[in-house]
Amino acid sequence: GYNQVERRCILDEEEDRNAHLTEEQREQVRIATTGYGEQGANGYDLSMFRANLRLTPTERIQKMQRALILTQEVARAGREHRLSKRNRSSS
Repeated sequence: GYNQVERRCILDEEEDRNAHLTEEQREQVRIATTGYGEQGANGYDLSMFRANLRLTPTERIQKMQRALILTQEVARAGREHRLSKRNRSSS
């Protein structure tokens, strides 16, 4: 692990690299590169709650619909893969 000074240097370097990004894009990069955002006392990622609360209700629904479509596509691909394995092994 890094100590606090090393962590601050790393964060400063990231800020320099991301200076051209919008605040929202910087937040997305921060979340993607740390694996989690600010955590509340119960361990939940507060940054994700805040990010969702910044969206309009319509944007939240659209985000949820995209997630649902992705989940359905992954499930379909898994079914197709299992079926193709069965068909190959029974031939």
